[in-house]
Amino acid sequence: MRVANVVRQLREKGHLFTLVLPPWQGIWHWHNPKLKIFWKELFDIESLNKFVPVMEFNEFTKKKKNSELIIDSIFYLQHYQEGWSESKGFEIKYDIRPCIDANKYYRKSGAKWLGDFSGQILTFNELKCLSIQGQSSTLVDAIIELMKNKQTILIDRAETILHDNFGDVNYWKARISMEYSKKLKNIGDKFRKEKFPLGSEFICAHLRRGDFVWAHKEIIPSLSGAANKLKDLSNKLSLKNIFICTDANNEEVNKITSILNESGLIVDRFISQELSPAEVSIIDQWICAHSKYFIGTHHSTFSFRIHEDREILGHSSETTFNRFCGEKEKEGRECEQPAKWRILLD
Repeated sequence: MRVANVVRQLREKGHLFTLVLPPWQGIWHWHNPKLKIFWKELFDIESLNKFVPVMEFNEFTKKKKNSELIIDSIFYLQHYQEGWSESKGFEIKYDIRPCIDANKYYRKSGAKWLGDFSGQILTFNELKCLSIQGQSSTLVDAIIELMKNKQTILIDRAETILHDNFGDVNYWKARISMEYSKKLKNIGDKFRKEKFPLGSEFICAHLRRGDFVWAHKEIIPSLSGAANKLKDLSNKLSLKNIFICTDANNEEVNKITSILNESGLIVDRFISQELSPAEVSIIDQWICAHSKYFIGTHHSTFSFRIHEDREILGHSSETTFNRFCGEKEKEGRECEQPAKWRILLD
């Protein structure tokens, strides 16, 4: 969304760029580093185009098929090697600097640069490493000043910049444009209407496991702890249906399911052998967005995306911004609940 807002601001200033969407790949919990998913398989492209004009990466390369595909420039973003001084604080600034690690990913070939992008070797006229401290608008200024007359620019390491104003109107406009594909929403709707009373009378639990079990062990509940929390919620909300989305292994899933079943709770998951892990994850999010109550995992981007979906759909904060507590955390002050990032539309 940061880069989409860069393109938006460039267009508002008369620089009519189109955002090229790289395929999704290398997502850790897909357990398939070679899996490559185009945006149209997950999102509604027409909706994305309502915020800024977009095109898939393969469409971009097809447009260039009758001529050699050479991109004008790589803008490789990096932090300042010296960091930022405590006396001056965090300054908004940018400078062309010697590359810190870009040479690991791009190599010189004559007068050109070569780099592997989404499994395809691309050719670039130049490589510029930009040390930057700032937001999307800072990058906009840098592009206008330093990339004059460039028609094609690859922005690498865009995570280096911040959102201009996290949670502001343009943040939410970009997020709302990321509507899921009709196909995946229909599959999710069919599943929940078949499984749950009214299609919404259930608790959704996102249990992040995998690397979180050791990387964030202080905030991750045990399986029995998570089950106990769900049993408490079931009693409080008078809901017997639990939908679980998780990256847990089969043994872990069977364990928590067994504990919940013993208490008379009905546990469901969405499983598909035909769909990719990426498509299943979108369907999981869509199902959870419609639950009566959601509880997620602290620090999980997946849980955060569900918070946003539920905000867009109009659910209350009380049924949305909730998370499991770690074994050593006590509910209350020690187990801080997620920040309530409310939707802002004007």
